[in-house]
Amino acid sequence: MGLPLVSVVIPAYNRAHTLQIAIDSVLEQTYPNIEIIICDDSTDDRVQEMLVPYLLSYPQIQYHRNERNLFLENWHKCFDLAAGEYINYLMDDDIFHKEKIAKMIYFFNEFENITLVTSYRQTIDESGQFLPPISATVRLYEETRIFDGKMLGNIALTHCLNVIGEPTTVLFRKKDLTERFGVYQGKQYSLINDLAAWLSLLSKGKAVYIPEALSYFRRHPKQNIVTQSLSEWLEIMIASRKDGFLETSALFKMALYSYRERVRHRSEFVEDIKKIEMMLTALD
Repeated sequence: MGLPLVSVVIPAYNRAHTLQIAIDSVLEQTYPNIEIIICDDSTDDRVQEMLVPYLLSYPQIQYHRNERNLFLENWHKCFDLAAGEYINYLMDDDIFHKEKIAKMIYFFNEFENITLVTSYRQTIDESGQFLPPISATVRLYEETRIFDGKMLGNIALTHCLNVIGEPTTVLFRKKDLTERFGVYQGKQYSLINDLAAWLSLLSKGKAVYIPEALSYFRRHPKQNIVTQSLSEWLEIMIASRKDGFLETSALFKMALYSYRERVRHRSEFVEDIKKIEMMLTALD
């Protein structure tokens, strides 16, 4: 029986230079059975032109240029085109460690009921230099851990931080993601679509956390992803309880307190703060 196929899927958009670095990091993987699916949402031809020599040299790379901008649908297109048993999204400005896929797929092969494997991710700047971790990327543990998926989901939800990782960070089995990427309980999340997918997977089985930096998450000047994504957190916290996350009043309170602390100085979250106060009163 051969090694299972892993699909590395890349929703590309106008970043030919960093995409080339990302692709090279996949081609350098020690795991041999990988296909690369690139769906290009770009507004110009730079990505397509950069890929010409790759497409001539590497039959495992598939390239699809979208006729119109698909945005989140581009993520779904990547997923649908993937033939692999396993999927790893790769953002077009991130990088894989050369042993990422090999070290992660080991856990699916050796342990039962694993639905998500993640790791520490090293933050880097535009030139690839290491940066200190931000709140969400701090190393969770110093040793590899396998635990119930709901436990890892609860760590993220109670801290109001995506400590699980960006799309680049996680390897999962395609059949385990029963809703489209970023859809959770029927709702498409746009700003925390990765967390929505992770909760869907974590509700079904066990998670693995590897403390090694198996991917590199590129940050850009003026980037404020966490702030932008806050608007979807309260809804996903409430929804997650239907799947057994935040199952106790104490855990749910922790999540609400964390969210309130993150948004309390922002005028656009006044209504959310009112909802939180009502829920906290009801829980007392």
